[in-house]
Amino acid sequence: MSRSSARMLWPALVAIALAVALTCGCAAGKQAEKTRQTQYHYQMGANFFAEQMIPQALRELLLAVEADPGNADALHLLGFIYMGRRDYTRAVQYYRQATAARPDFYICLNNLGTALMASDRWEEAIEIYEELINKPMYNTPELAYNNLGWSYFMAGQSRRAEEMLEMAIFLKPELCLAYNNLGQVQTKMTNAASAQRNFVHAIKRCPNFAEPHFNLAQILRQREDPDARLYYQRCYELSAETTLGDRCRSYLEVYP
Repeated sequence: MSRSSARMLWPALVAIALAVALTCGCAAGKQAEKTRQTQYHYQMGANFFAEQMIPQALRELLLAVEADPGNADALHLLGFIYMGRRDYTRAVQYYRQATAARPDFYICLNNLGTALMASDRWEEAIEIYEELINKPMYNTPELAYNNLGWSYFMAGQSRRAEEMLEMAIFLKPELCLAYNNLGQVQTKMTNAASAQRNFVHAIKRCPNFAEPHFNLAQILRQREDPDARLYYQRCYELSAETTLGDRCRSYLEVYP
């Protein structure tokens, strides 16, 4: 190419370069505005949620998702709100979208499993928690093992449930919920001695946890042990305004 040809071509190249730069700048500007709008609506939604202004929170979070369908934080909070409303179908929907957008969103993955458990979708919950216990960066695996154990139990796999719950206790010996759940599994397996021991462990670690008091009382009642009444009484005191409290009171009324 001659020098004269190069001189003639140069203005055209400059014009092309400027056009590309302007196009990229415009696209970058649009992306920045989209990000700003999404974060604004998400933060507003989170603030409304913290103030328990749920309709306003929903409106802002839906606007955040409209601006960016991949906003995992907004999707997760939407799932959390619908979980609180016991609309488990929508909760599962938003939790799944959030984990698809952010595969390492382990808290959301755990909540997805919880929503599936609340929906009695035990096999699906098992899939989620089996995935979660194999995530080396998940920092509370004992919770996943506990939920996995309960899901196996409700799916009719008591032996597998026992294994998972024992692992939860191994990972966190103070996890009283896992002791209580393990006791219920062992009761179902007609291993009353082990069940009683685990209910006692649960009570020692969490003395204000009503359910193991009731479960232990049930075992003692079958043995005609008079101490059963003490545990029914404590269960009632801890949960007087609940369905469990009503059950404990009903036994107190007929127990000698």
